[in-house]
Amino acid sequence: MPEMELSGKKIQYEVSVRKVRYVRIYVNPEGKIYIVSPTKRIEKFLKEKERWILSKLERVDRAKEIQGFPYLGKFYSSETGIIVLGNKILNLSDRKNLEKTLKNELRTLIMPIIEERAVSLGVEPKRVFIRKQKTRWGSCSPKGNLSFNLAMLALPLELIEYLVTHEVAHLVEMNHSKRFWRLVEKFHPDWRKKRKELKDWWVIIHNNPTWKEILGGEK
Repeated sequence: MPEMELSGKKIQYEVSVRKVRYVRIYVNPEGKIYIVSPTKRIEKFLKEKERWILSKLERVDRAKEIQGFPYLGKFYSSETGIIVLGNKILNLSDRKNLEKTLKNELRTLIMPIIEERAVSLGVEPKRVFIRKQKTRWGSCSPKGNLSFNLAMLALPLELIEYLVTHEVAHLVEMNHSKRFWRLVEKFHPDWRKKRKELKDWWVIIHNNPTWKEILGGEK
């Protein structure tokens, strides 16, 4: 894999040569750099994007330093393989029961929020799914089904509420039009701030050993 130095930091990257007009760069949540380019000669482009690349990698490095299992915005010690959450005990080695427990927890948490938002917006979702997903927090299908990422349980409650609002609002407006964001803004005037926070949490979750293992079974 090719590598180069940016401000004293050696970075490795992967280039995919395609028939595109512009060079595009992606830094995944684990800090891997992917580039789509019409040519393999992209060193100049990387230099131009140096500050942006390093800021992304610094975010990943900070996430890797965080200790514990993130749950509802707090971090719990997981060194023993047992996590105590109030009156609940999670055994990290018992994957089947762990995932079942977490799915039940998230469903119990979000259903009242879904129902409240649906009534406020005058819509009615068909079915609600809790899934293990690696690429998105949630989705709304054309049939009116809502899907939510199990990893939402790692987030603070206000971000969970925002994500639920986001997907329920798609039952009214399937795209991200101005009208859609006005609907979201009624419940979350600070939605821009929350979207930024979600990007940080996405990196944290995908660098947390326990959540990586939980989400690894399904894309």
